[in-house]
Amino acid sequence: MLRKSGLISALMLLSAVFLSAMPVQAQSLRLVKVGITNLSSDIGLFLAEKRGYFRDEGLKVELIPLDAGAKMIAPLGSGDIDVGAGATSAGLYNAVNRGLKIKIVADKGTNRAEYSYKALMVRTDLIESGQFKTLADLKGKKVAIIAKGAADESVINQAVLKAGLADNDIERIFLPFSQHMSAFVNKAIDAAISSEPGVSLMTKERAAVRFSGLDGFYPVQQTAVLLMNGRFFADQETAVKFLKAYLRGVRDYTTTLNGGKISGPDADKMIASISEMTGIRDLSLLRDSVPPYIDPNGALALDSIKMDFDYFRKKGLVAKDVDLSEVVDTTLVKQAVQVLGQAPLPK
Repeated sequence: MLRKSGLISALMLLSAVFLSAMPVQAQSLRLVKVGITNLSSDIGLFLAEKRGYFRDEGLKVELIPLDAGAKMIAPLGSGDIDVGAGATSAGLYNAVNRGLKIKIVADKGTNRAEYSYKALMVRTDLIESGQFKTLADLKGKKVAIIAKGAADESVINQAVLKAGLADNDIERIFLPFSQHMSAFVNKAIDAAISSEPGVSLMTKERAAVRFSGLDGFYPVQQTAVLLMNGRFFADQETAVKFLKAYLRGVRDYTTTLNGGKISGPDADKMIASISEMTGIRDLSLLRDSVPPYIDPNGALALDSIKMDFDYFRKKGLVAKDVDLSEVVDTTLVKQAVQVLGQAPLPK
């Protein structure tokens, strides 16, 4: 009996030693639900999951596809997702005004010189006929915007202002990016604020011409952001772990950027990863596209966020004022950078 008891004790001890030696991913992982849109600016999240960076931090991340950034707000507010790959919008600030706890925590895509992956597109026949030569020719035109209250409303306003026009000199048509091509072909729209790879595809198919990158009239625009619900943000230890893994994924991506293209080290592997994530099989299209700029340290273009918010308020798209310092909080991403160290910016 004593021998049997000793054997059991030895087996229990060996089991404990074995479990303690198991890698993190084989043990209990903290589930984090993340809403994504499968756009190219989601690449940091995709790589962090695929390359095991989240598992390294003891996290099991479930990437949940949603068809628009605006669709992130309700599930973030209800706690159905912890993190959202979204954008600033009137809807976000109105949700905060209703008491939903949502934080903007890090960059997920910024339009700037050389990396203006969104552009003002103009129908090809208007360009070739000479009917559209300058931004002033926006007057009276039908311009597609992804959604009412999206930051792109503020973007097109900057183009209108630069042209010396009034906000109501254009007709806004609200269409998701996926419908811009057909709308140009059918002449339902004259211009659009569109995003890559649609920009390159429409150019290739001669449906529209890339008239100007956003940087031509809005030098630095905060296009996409990483959002967290209040409860997940309050769990700062877990949130910082998440951001560390996310930034590792972003840095893998930004090291492949060079001169406004994915043409640096391991460019082919990165293009293959973006193809896998987005479902775009034409690798030449991805090579030709202008890639999103994502800050490898998570820094946000705060002036742009404020400019877009001020536009929403001016146009009555946000019901009442919001203290942006209560919505934008970069303290956790800065903690993550302190651990990882500062990364060089893309060339």
